[in-house]
Amino acid sequence: MILLILTYIAVIVFLYFNIRYGYKIASAPVHLRWELYPVPHEKGRAQYGGSILEEVDWWTKPREKDKIAELKVMIPEILFLKAIWEHNRPLWLGSFAFHWGLYILIGNMFLLILSTILGFFGFSINAEQGLIASIIFYLIKWLPIIGSVIGIIGGIRLFMQRIVDTDLRLYSSASHYFNIILITLIYITALLWAVTDKNFVNNSISFYSALFTFGNISSLPLVAYIHIYTTLFFMIYLPFTHMTHFFSKYFTYHKVKWEDEPNLPKSKIAQKVSEYLNYPVTWAAPHIGSDGRKNWIAIASTFPGKENQNEN
Repeated sequence: MILLILTYIAVIVFLYFNIRYGYKIASAPVHLRWELYPVPHEKGRAQYGGSILEEVDWWTKPREKDKIAELKVMIPEILFLKAIWEHNRPLWLGSFAFHWGLYILIGNMFLLILSTILGFFGFSINAEQGLIASIIFYLIKWLPIIGSVIGIIGGIRLFMQRIVDTDLRLYSSASHYFNIILITLIYITALLWAVTDKNFVNNSISFYSALFTFGNISSLPLVAYIHIYTTLFFMIYLPFTHMTHFFSKYFTYHKVKWEDEPNLPKSKIAQKVSEYLNYPVTWAAPHIGSDGRKNWIAIASTFPGKENQNEN
């Protein structure tokens, strides 16, 4: 019962704080645009680095966005870490293996949820039940092993690289090392559970079934409890770390790099900017000329240096 309660708490904390953080980012003030081209969704222009700005009176013309072109950029980045491959290739192999270990374990988690739901309809997952049940059974059996081995290799390489690489070590905090150790521990315990428990598949499905039905959890090996508690701690810990990049990266691309909506009169952007211009400016820098009472409109329409000369 304690394990069930802790699992529910971990899931709630994970969802609540990640959603809260995501909402905070989504509702943040309008960013300072990069204005870098090409933008992938520029239909018919991104291929040669162009943009709608080539058109005369471009703001009066309809805009077409190519979502397929965006996916062609996003999918290689998510699945293959394309940016790391292009800009820091020595770091790529460890990062690729480290991330793919998680992808595989997460995929296995969804198979376990699917197996649990199918079980409610009388569809049992075992090697003798039929082709589909047999495929799911062996996937659940082998994916944790494959994913954990890949993840362990990636974790060891990333950890050692942050120690050996002088440049990378300068930018590595204690949390970076702790995060790698924590996730690698998840891989190690998952691997040990999968290879030492003869009833690994059934025990895994029964654990998920207990979560859905608020039932009793069958007796599990010690390493299984270590793995589950470690994973629960990770779920609670993650929303308070930079590992939230797994979803915040969406905003980096779509709301910073690729955001190119025109700031037209009476548009939502214009309304927001109008609101922001009335905010008081509290910056202490002398070139701003702020006294804590002036708003952005007053600051932007004056020359602090010139005012100081006139006062003298």
